[in-house]
Amino acid sequence: MSTPTTAEVLTFQLRHAWLTARRLVDDLTDEEYTWEPASPCWSVRRRGPTVRGWGSGDVVCEDAWPPPDPLPTTTIAWRVIHLAAWTDIYRLHAFAGERPDLNDVVVPQGCEVGVAWLLRAQDDFIAAVEGLDDVALFEPRPAHWGASVPTIQLVSTMLTEHIHHIAEIGVLRDLHRGHATTQRDVPVEAPAWWGGHPAGP
Repeated sequence: MSTPTTAEVLTFQLRHAWLTARRLVDDLTDEEYTWEPASPCWSVRRRGPTVRGWGSGDVVCEDAWPPPDPLPTTTIAWRVIHLAAWTDIYRLHAFAGERPDLNDVVVPQGCEVGVAWLLRAQDDFIAAVEGLDDVALFEPRPAHWGASVPTIQLVSTMLTEHIHHIAEIGVLRDLHRGHATTQRDVPVEAPAWWGGHPAGP
């Protein structure tokens, strides 16, 4: 079996973790998207005098710095928009030479457009990583906080962030329904080494 490169393993981990988890936002409704399981709860809301958050338009993703202690619970909408925005920001800083921050983002309102943004951000990030080799993976790239760090650190951070928040989305959907559902398998084309089968000479 041919031994995969570090870049190949990391790229497939992104695809496997992100694309198979898309079932957790499949058929999401607007009511689920904005459901507030506790109070206080951060969400995606119209800008107003009592609403604090980031975004450049009429809608903001609630947030605060320094963060309150304890932190509010967050809605599925908040988690979707949080993931989509940070995925784009990490990619644009590291791979596109751009320097956006959260206050440049136009936050969409509504489940369909929010989920579409998340899926597009995932696809764009995976495409950027797919072009790397093992040398590039360990080269420094700019991060949004101003430092330059190894590319593998930036990519691994986004991988972990998605697994973390998408799992939370799944739990919130279970709580909203009042029960769990059978997990639907979403096949992702896998290389031979993933299943332990010979990849060639």
